[in-house]
This record gives sequence, C-alpha cells and structure tokens, in this order.
Amino acid sequence: MCTSDRITLILLFSFCIAFLSGCSEEVDVHTRNMDRTYLVVEAMLTDQPDVPQCVLLTESIDYFVEEVPPAVSGAKVSVSDGTRSYVFTEDSVGSGRYVGPEGFCGVPGGTYKLEIDATIDGELNHYEAVSTMEQPGFRVDAVDYMYAGGQVSQMDSLWTIAVWGEDMPSVNYYYASARLNEAVFPMALSLAIDDKYFNGQKVVCFPITTLYQTGLTRQMYGDCGKYLETGDVFTLNVYTIPKDYFDFYMGFISSTVGAAIPMLQSQPANCPTNIEGKNAMGYFVACSSSSASVVIEEPLRPYYKKLFSFPF
Repeated sequence: MCTSDRITLILLFSFCIAFLSGCSEEVDVHTRNMDRTYLVVEAMLTDQPDVPQCVLLTESIDYFVEEVPPAVSGAKVSVSDGTRSYVFTEDSVGSGRYVGPEGFCGVPGGTYKLEIDATIDGELNHYEAVSTMEQPGFRVDAVDYMYAGGQVSQMDSLWTIAVWGEDMPSVNYYYASARLNEAVFPMALSLAIDDKYFNGQKVVCFPITTLYQTGLTRQMYGDCGKYLETGDVFTLNVYTIPKDYFDFYMGFISSTVGAAIPMLQSQPANCPTNIEGKNAMGYFVACSSSSASVVIEEPLRPYYKKLFSFPF
C-alpha cells in the first residue's frame, strides 16, 4: 500500500467512528414522563477466559431525574450454551452487577442464551435474549502511543493511540475499548466502527483514538483519565459485533439530544432491544475479540519518533 493510499484509508476510516458502550459502565436510561419501570440490561459475553463476564441490571428512571439509576439486586441470572447453564452471581449485595464463573467465556460460532428472573415494580418477571458469537473480524497486531501536545505538568495533555492490524474480507462491525493498567474505559471513551471503508485491508499506524488527560477527565473516569507515566500499560481491545448490536447503539446515539459527554446519558425508552420480557430494554451480545498492549516508556515521546517505526 502506498503512502497516499494509507492517508486516504485513514481519512475514510475517520468518518466511520462513533461512540459506543460496553460492559464497563452502567447504561443510564431515562424516559420522559415515565408511567412504568423498565429493566435495563447491559450484557457482553466475550471469548476472553481471563476477563470476568458480567451482566449489569438497573431500573430506568424519569428523564428529568438527575440521580444514579437503581440497581436491580437479588435477580437470578444465567447464560447457557445449549449444553450447560452457567450461573452468574451478584458480586456484592445491591450492586446489580452479576459475574460469571471464573474462566467462563464464549467461543466464536457458539450461540448463547441469557436468562434473567428479576422483580420490577414488585412483580417477578422472566427475561431472555439470544446472541451468536461471530468469528474474529479484525486482528490487532500492535498498538502504540505518541504524545500529541499540551501541557507537561501532568494535566491537559493529549496522546494519540495508533493501531496496526488487518481486517478480514467479510463485512464486520467492531466495538473498540481500552484499558489503562486495570482501569477499563467507560462508554464515553469507547468506539463503534464500521469496516466498509477498509474491508479486507491492512491498517497501518491508524490513529484510532486519543487520550485527552485533564483534571476533569480524571475526576469523571478515574484512572482512565490519568496522566501517562513510565511503566503504565495501555491495552486496546477490538470486539467483533453483529450488525444488529451496532444498529442498536447507533439508535441510541441518534436519539440522544446533543453530543453530551458521557454519551447515552439520557436514553429513550423505545430504542431497539433483543431482551424479551415485560418492559425491558438494553442488549445481550456475544463477541469475539483481539487485543494488544504497549508499555509506556517515555510519556512525552513525540509523534514523529514512532510514526514509521513499524514495518508496513
């Protein structure tokens, strides 16, 4: 691929990026003049055995109520693969976060069924959702960082995160999230990607995202917003997701008033969902993944020093 083709690819690729959430942050669902309470489900099953699989359950709240949505505690949650059922247990009473057995994960090509028994508005209801895990559509070969400017006094600084990899020939959709040390990036810092402009091609030093570290981002997102220091480990995770899940989040974004950060803060009750049951919303998705990490050696390393250091 020539340099001009690479530049064209990067420019085209930039137009197909949008914000997306994952299982790292609860979905806050608000509805206008709500006359009923909805169960809100956020569940992502991956093929990573070393990463806890989790299901987040909350209740919807009125659009104009500025408070944290109530967690749904005491529910029965399980995921089955057609042969065996795996029970998810609440990690702490009242958290609404249910975690699968240690080492449990999905397998590409497998179909999984989520089942939930939860009490909403004093009524016990049963909920189900089914998702098939697609084969990995993108291989992440490497990830790196370049300092892009700003102050150097451990605040108001900007880094560019670049990725090397290869997209598979089939049409795919991706959810790209990250981790800085043990801090998992929330929905406002994640991405949804459509591969229509780079399908089947190699991606070389693509600036997939930026880290804008300020006192405010540190306050909002904890260590996800910390100033990069020597020894920190940055990990990029790219998940292959089905189109209906991609459309689900695009629906969230298009229905969100303005471009508030965090995204999806005020969500409509009529967004599409694959959760079956009385008054339910949210999504259950099974997705394969690929990842790469980089150890921060020189936090203020200029962009140009690494731009062409990887083979094309």
